[in-house]
Amino acid sequence: MTPDYRIETEKQITEYLKGNDLETIKYMQVEQTFDDLGVEINVWNVKFADSSWWVVEGEGAPMNLYSQDANYFSADEAYSFHMGITQRLQAKHHQGFKHIIDELPLDIDHIKSISRRLNLASQELNNVNGPEDIQSIGLTCRESLIELAGVLVNDNATVLTDNDLKASDFKGISNAVIAIYAQGSSNAKLRKRCRAISEAAWDHSSEIVHSPNRNIPDAKICLLFTCSVVSIFQNLYLKHLGFDSEPKCSECKSLDYKFHGTDNELVIVMQCNACGHEEAVQLEPEQ
Repeated sequence: MTPDYRIETEKQITEYLKGNDLETIKYMQVEQTFDDLGVEINVWNVKFADSSWWVVEGEGAPMNLYSQDANYFSADEAYSFHMGITQRLQAKHHQGFKHIIDELPLDIDHIKSISRRLNLASQELNNVNGPEDIQSIGLTCRESLIELAGVLVNDNATVLTDNDLKASDFKGISNAVIAIYAQGSSNAKLRKRCRAISEAAWDHSSEIVHSPNRNIPDAKICLLFTCSVVSIFQNLYLKHLGFDSEPKCSECKSLDYKFHGTDNELVIVMQCNACGHEEAVQLEPEQ
C-alpha cells in the first residue's frame, strides 16, 4: 500500500463512517491485507470511544463495515464474510444481466436470427478476457449487418439491379432501402440521419474487428450501433406500410381511440379516449 493510497483511503473511510453516523475516530489502521483471491483486499481496524469496527475495502470490492463487538471477532472473519457477499452479488448481476438491446424492438419474424445473435453477443460482454473477445463481438455485429442486408434485399427484390449493387454492399443496400422506406421531401432529414447511423454501425464494427486495442465500452457501442440500425429499419418498414397515415384525434392529436358503429353502415364514429372528442368517419363503399 502506497502512502498516497493510504491517505486517500483513510479520507474515504472517514466519510463512509460519517454516513453511518460514526464520527470522532480514535484509532484507524490496516489490520491485515489479503490477496488469496487474486485481488488485494484490506481490512481496517477502526475504533471509537464506545465501539470497534472492521472496514473492508480493496480492488474490485465495495467498501463495507462490520462490528467487532457482536459478530466478527477477527479480521479474517470480516474478510471472509465480505468477499462471500461480494461474489454472490457479482454472480447475481451476471445471471440477471440485461443489455440495452433488450429495450429495442427486435421482433419482426424474419430478423429473429439477428436478434438472437446480438443478444448472445451482449451476454459475451460479461466474459471478455482479451482483445480477441472484443474483436469477436465486432465480427458478430458485422455479420448481423450483412444478414440484415440480405433481409432487405429479399424484401425489395429489385434493389440490387436498380442501384447496381452487390449483395455484400451493406452501405449501398441500406442507403437504397432507406430511400424506399422513407420517401418524399418531408423525410429528407430522416433519410440523412438513418444513413449516417447505418454507416457508423458498419464502420465501427469493422474497426473493432481489425483493432487489437479496443476495450469493452467500444464493444458495447458497437452493439448499440448495430441494434439501433436493425430497430431503425424495422420502424422505417412500419412507416412504409402506412403507419404515418394512422388516424389521430383532430382535437388533441391522440392516437388512443375507439370506433362505434352507426345506423349508416358507411359511417362510423371515432371517439378519442384521451379527450372524449367524437367525429364521424366515412367508409368507402365496397365495389
